[in-house]
Amino acid sequence: MEENSYHGIDTLLLTFDDVAILPGLSTVEPHDVDLATKVSKRIFVSTPFVSSPMDTVTEWRMAAALARLGAVGVIHRNMPREEQARQVRIVKGLSPSPWSEVPRIKLPDGLDNYSLIMEEVEAGAAVVFGAGGIKGYLVLERPDAQFWLDKARYLSLYLLRIRPLPTIDGDGRLIVGAAVSPFDIERARLLEKSGADFLVVDVAHLHNTNALSSLARLVKEVSIDVVAGNLGTKEGVLDTLSRAEEVAGLRMGISSGSICSTGEVAGAAVPTLTAVMNAAQALEELGLAGRIPIIADGGVRNAGDAAKAIIAGASAVMGGRIFAGAEESPGPRIRVGDRLYKPYRGMASRGAMERRFAVDRYSRQAKAVEEGVEGLVPYTGPVVKTLYELAEGLKAALGYAGAQDIISAWRARLARVTPSGSREIKPHDILL
Repeated sequence: MEENSYHGIDTLLLTFDDVAILPGLSTVEPHDVDLATKVSKRIFVSTPFVSSPMDTVTEWRMAAALARLGAVGVIHRNMPREEQARQVRIVKGLSPSPWSEVPRIKLPDGLDNYSLIMEEVEAGAAVVFGAGGIKGYLVLERPDAQFWLDKARYLSLYLLRIRPLPTIDGDGRLIVGAAVSPFDIERARLLEKSGADFLVVDVAHLHNTNALSSLARLVKEVSIDVVAGNLGTKEGVLDTLSRAEEVAGLRMGISSGSICSTGEVAGAAVPTLTAVMNAAQALEELGLAGRIPIIADGGVRNAGDAAKAIIAGASAVMGGRIFAGAEESPGPRIRVGDRLYKPYRGMASRGAMERRFAVDRYSRQAKAVEEGVEGLVPYTGPVVKTLYELAEGLKAALGYAGAQDIISAWRARLARVTPSGSREIKPHDILL
């Protein structure tokens, strides 16, 4: 028996903090890095971010906002089938213009007194254009005026600098994903009929014979793309594709999310970085590298983590916590002292499980143990701000790697970092 192979202890589980991006020769400036990619075989996005199908992260408002900005959202399934289908229809019926929620007003020539046209503004704020570009912002007196002002500012900043391409289908409608259990074929059919562009299989551990058998039936029942997950190992990917070769994407990561307690409760985990590398290795072995997109799901805290996931082989990154604090996420703003927060919980937390069985008679309980926690995250304002910062940070990170786009990033390199090295590459020896 080889050393370190007892009971399968022959695998090193690397997290984002265990590696650093090795700088490489860059042929473009960071602002010219192309972030366009695929979420599944047929779903293209101009910004490689996907919001997680969690009931404190993605409902129709988040999905619409992200699609307008070039990303995409996946509406959660912790609701009755009919309600999830209704939310899909709402997104498909909305304007794809990122400006649709914040009006643009052009000042007549020579008019500098904004107050003269305040009464023409029906929304909370407007971006005011005149000769030479943006002149300012108009804000009405209303309870959420600050939100609208922030949204107007960030939209103008993001749109004028980045100019994202909205994520739209062939008919010019916003693209939206929806989560589904592999066992709920009726929900999958209804979601497709309602206009969902792709489905994301939403179970904590897909590498299960019953789940895989159900997945194999589900992918044959719908004609839209199906992203399979969650998976963590090379064997899990190989078994999934051997039973359901029609799978159009892979969702990788086990127990890396900030609200996931599976690693603590059940002792099982495959950090997202390692899971992505495992998937990339499996696809390479099958001759499918680059043909089935990999979505890195869990533990991504910032653009640097996203870049590491992409360099490891991911096409896109799924975020829960990074989007949970946005205005467009479900749930109220909660004031604690002088700060605002929003609720955030794992889909295996007690609250999420109680809601599931209270509202959805079709739900099927696989486990009785809680594998998620509930808490609060800081309120971050309109999601355009978060996405703008992620996109700009990701471009900078890939620029360091010497990549000009997502595909070339797969040829970049990561290196192991020692604990002392990890401390050194962060701000240190200074009072912050």
